[in-house]
Amino acid sequence: MSATSLWGQLKTAAAAGVLFGGYPFARKVYFVGDNAPQFGQQMATIAAAINIMLSGDVLILGPQAHAEGNLSIPATKTNLTFIGAGNRGACFIEPAVTTDEGLIVLADDFTLINVGVAKGATGDYALKLGNTTTSPARFRAYASKFEGDGVAVHLHGCGDIIFDDCEFAWCDKAVLFQSNNNGFCTQIRIKDSLFHNFITAALIHNAAAQQVNNLWVENNFFDEQEDGTAPTDFILLSDNLNIGYIAGNKFAIPTNDAAKLTIGSGILWGPNGTEAGWSTARPA
Repeated sequence: MSATSLWGQLKTAAAAGVLFGGYPFARKVYFVGDNAPQFGQQMATIAAAINIMLSGDVLILGPQAHAEGNLSIPATKTNLTFIGAGNRGACFIEPAVTTDEGLIVLADDFTLINVGVAKGATGDYALKLGNTTTSPARFRAYASKFEGDGVAVHLHGCGDIIFDDCEFAWCDKAVLFQSNNNGFCTQIRIKDSLFHNFITAALIHNAAAQQVNNLWVENNFFDEQEDGTAPTDFILLSDNLNIGYIAGNKFAIPTNDAAKLTIGSGILWGPNGTEAGWSTARPA
């Protein structure tokens, strides 16, 4: 889907000398998973690794389901990177406890590469960035997947966020925007990603009020559910004070229908594609 494929990232990483146990700017490299390599430091669980990691550390996760939940990256642990080993989709954080959340990030400069994140069946979210008082910045996710029956990704007052070549699926709401005590979500870029099998909406506000500034949604595909059922909305960001630009996306919908593509006047549109073709006309 994207030039920023996992293979492309691996080639870039190899050229930078960060493979084969080397990560020159990392303080330490940790490993969690079956058959972990002998170099680096092996940890029994992701939670245990997070507990001792310091700023600049890297965690490599084995290609398997990691049955852990309620994982948290505290604000003090900046500049951490999680990398999933194996084929795309082989590494997943999947809580075993029904009520568990997946992962909450409160620290700046956190990166996920080739890691799936799910939630317990009755948990609130798979991935959450920020909370009422904490606004993490510079989160990056590449070639990662987020899913769960409720909210796949909850953006809570965070800023400078990129989801590149990611997948959002099997959820009620794919990406939920919510302001916090520090202000609105801002500088949110979602590109070259796939949305499918969501029920209520792919992009939605927490409340019908301004929730996001500088939302950039480009070159993504928004599909229906696998039985052909359309979501209630593909996009529901109706407040006119939301600011952003939506362009180059493809929606599995006959036309630019405002009942399914609801955007306020502060969000610019186009061109985007539907079954009717590419159009710069705002949803109507």
